[in-house]
Amino acid sequence: MKIAIHDGNGWNIKWQLYCKAEGIPYKLVNCYNTNIIQQLKDEGITHLMWHFHHLLFKDILIARSVLYSATKIGIKTFPDFNTCWHFDDKISQKYLLEAIGAPLVPSYVFYDKKEAMKWLKNEARYPLVAKLRRGAGSYNVCLLNNYKQAKTYTDKMFGRGLQPVPGYLADIKNKLKVASSLNGIIKRIKKAPNYFKIMYKGRHDFPNEKGYVYFQDFIAGNKEDIRIAVVGNKIWSFKRKVRAGDFRASGSGMIDYDTKNLPIQLIKRAFEVSQKLKAQSIAFDFVKDKSGNYYIVEMSYGYAGEVVYNCPGYWNESLVYEKGHIWPEIIIIQNFINQNI
Repeated sequence: MKIAIHDGNGWNIKWQLYCKAEGIPYKLVNCYNTNIIQQLKDEGITHLMWHFHHLLFKDILIARSVLYSATKIGIKTFPDFNTCWHFDDKISQKYLLEAIGAPLVPSYVFYDKKEAMKWLKNEARYPLVAKLRRGAGSYNVCLLNNYKQAKTYTDKMFGRGLQPVPGYLADIKNKLKVASSLNGIIKRIKKAPNYFKIMYKGRHDFPNEKGYVYFQDFIAGNKEDIRIAVVGNKIWSFKRKVRAGDFRASGSGMIDYDTKNLPIQLIKRAFEVSQKLKAQSIAFDFVKDKSGNYYIVEMSYGYAGEVVYNCPGYWNESLVYEKGHIWPEIIIIQNFINQNI
């Protein structure tokens, strides 16, 4: 076994530290290199890991192509095809979740403006949630309260479109509120230069999203959503509070780890969906309707590992709750090496 890890941030660094601590040989590689496939061949690489990011244009442009191509020369990859082909693409997730019978929030996509306007006028139920297929943290997610607003939005999407990368000061009030303490604010300020650099690069590189509209039914009455992450046989869950005066929970940063009232059937359902997807890692965002039914809003193979680590415990495949903090990215590499995912 010879592991290659992309020389990048996020989970890539966590995997490097794990390999060093455990004495596992690994090689850092630059997956952007034009000769990356030949390099992997020459080095005799058997396993390739790359935590690619939704805000890095180069990652979205080429990561899946490199990873899938590596499998054609017998290399095991994380993420693999089943895990990441739908990453950062809510429309692809819609089709996939519908195909496997998962409890997706009723969702609608149109690629023809006339068809979209006809549906908005005659069939849509307002308010209606509008989303871009790309993006995270509730950016570019808006509530359309009536046909007039929906028409304005649709005109824009079939015109100049919308930039998928958030603005430099997007959600700044909420970020400062969540930081709460002076130390928290200082911590965020220290991260600001790199954040602004990523935002600038992203807004320069990513083209406007246009030529389609994507809507979801608005599930009213939610003061929080529920995130459930699954890696192999481990399942974590926590709640994310909705912003004040808003309907969005994703990206709020207001986390509640109290899941004592969470129905075990929801944990079971998330685990079952992850198995149907054959995902090495997946996180689902659920909301609940007034009848108590839970629906998936969207999903992602990548997420903030620290937030999951802070969960006081996790469920196993038998739905038995075990106390303890574990890093999901460490479970990922352990399972990956042992070929359990």
